[in-house]
Amino acid sequence: MALLRPTCASLARRLCTAPAHVEQSSRSPLLALAQRHRASRPQCRSFAYTPCYRARVIDTPQKPSIPQARKRTVRIGPLPEGPVSEATIQRIFGRRLSPQDGNNVLRILHHRRTAGSLADYGVDNLGKQYTHVSRETALKGLEWLRGKYPIDEARAAEEWAEKEANRISYELWLADPETESKYKDPARAFREQMEKEEAERVRQEEENQKIGILHAGKSQFELNIEEKRRARLEEITRIAEEKEQKEREMEEKLATGEWVRTPTGTQLMKPGQTTYVDVFGREQVSRRKEEMEKYNKAAQVTDAQTPEDLLAQTTLSQRLYPMTAFVLVTALLSWAFAHYYLPPSPEYRLFPDLSPTTATIGALVLTNCVVAIGWRVMPLWPLMTRYFMHVPGYPRAVQSVLNVFSHIQYEHLLANMMMLCLVGPVCCDLVGRGVFMGTYVSAGAVGTLASLYWANLGRGNITAHSVGASAAIWGISALYCLLTEQEKVKIPLLKDAEVAFWPKMLFAAFVVLEIHSAMKRKTTMDHASHFGGMLIGIGTAGYLRATGFREKMASLGTEQGVQERAGTEDKTVDVAAMAKEGIKEVKDSLTGGSK
Repeated sequence: MALLRPTCASLARRLCTAPAHVEQSSRSPLLALAQRHRASRPQCRSFAYTPCYRARVIDTPQKPSIPQARKRTVRIGPLPEGPVSEATIQRIFGRRLSPQDGNNVLRILHHRRTAGSLADYGVDNLGKQYTHVSRETALKGLEWLRGKYPIDEARAAEEWAEKEANRISYELWLADPETESKYKDPARAFREQMEKEEAERVRQEEENQKIGILHAGKSQFELNIEEKRRARLEEITRIAEEKEQKEREMEEKLATGEWVRTPTGTQLMKPGQTTYVDVFGREQVSRRKEEMEKYNKAAQVTDAQTPEDLLAQTTLSQRLYPMTAFVLVTALLSWAFAHYYLPPSPEYRLFPDLSPTTATIGALVLTNCVVAIGWRVMPLWPLMTRYFMHVPGYPRAVQSVLNVFSHIQYEHLLANMMMLCLVGPVCCDLVGRGVFMGTYVSAGAVGTLASLYWANLGRGNITAHSVGASAAIWGISALYCLLTEQEKVKIPLLKDAEVAFWPKMLFAAFVVLEIHSAMKRKTTMDHASHFGGMLIGIGTAGYLRATGFREKMASLGTEQGVQERAGTEDKTVDVAAMAKEGIKEVKDSLTGGSK
């Protein structure tokens, strides 16, 4: 008892020492003692507790409400040959049925025969309206129908049984509460379930084909081979069908007379087209002619067909004033560039290993080559004809400068670039980059303007086009010949072979030759632009001599030119040495070598 709590020990002691009561009491002594003890014990603090909340769970209904199926309406059609006559009805049924009721009974029976429900419903239950028709009477009508309209009733019964089985299975499936998504799209869900069950059945049948631990039938390797063979045959069939379809289309096109076969007969082309073989050895039809016609049409500046139509589209002032103003501004900018230009420091140059002369001539040659290549790209023809070709009858102001860098024929490009590489380095070394570029651009622009005035006011061709750097090259040639003091020319490939050189006399001879060529009636050269370029070169040379350009060049202390780097004497022109030095500079610049 010592281990019990005091209250529990006293309660047990009282229970054990309490005397027995003889008289009967309405309450049990044990219950009364327990109640007295509970009343006499001190009140203790009750235990605290927290109410426990339970989540409300809604169980899936065991018997979900299923929408009742719609009552099916059976449409019974007429007999194959229409209603039966009254005499035939009396011969079949006697006088028991009227002609209308007899025809209706025959229609119902024939419908059950064709639908297959005859095996299920029989000849009974023809409807509430025909309860008076006995079985024997209906059988007579059935015998007459079988003799009159024989059909395969057994096959119809099989189809009816299959439909009914599917219908009953579908209704049972709808009644299953575990079926998912049946209330959203029951037809789709039922179809998917049937397909899944069929696939599972086929798989189980395949797995059950075993002999002991061995599988019966084809191995997986053989199945893979068959699958690949089937895929290959399907691909071959598809290719053959496409080939046949292509042949049919080709025959239809050939029948029109607008197409002919290519030399190999694999393709069609229009008369006049040519073919070529690509890098893969396949014959291709060249569509260059069609593309040329397309871009030629797009490159047409105007739709004028005659010179009169061309002149009627613009006035004389519209043709002359815009380009005149543009050339004037170009000449002023060229003079400003030549007057204020200062050579940049080597660290600010893109190619510091090249001399300014080599870099300038190389940039001009590269620009002319890029524009010449642009003429070979047919999609660029509309752009090139509008801005890089001078047409006196329909001019644009910017053509006065851009056509100087434009060459259509390769021989024209080669001739002008050879003259530029011959005269350009010595002229650029003589006057510096600023004066050289100012003279080059302004001579080309003024030459184009002279050609415009000669075509519109003189005897030039108003519909001719003009391209090329001839005017600019004539300008720098005149500038060099009138300013240089060199007296000898070293002949290339011959050691120590030199000839006398009179640059002013050479320039005079060139002028006379140009005048003689311009006097010819049949000529395709733009002599007016040549004379315009010469005029700029002569004017620039006179201005430089009058302002003492040699003293200015000496005071500027410009970088060495190509001739100085090549070690050529001041009074001698050594073309071979300049060419070698230029090639060496380009090589060192590309390979990173130092001078």
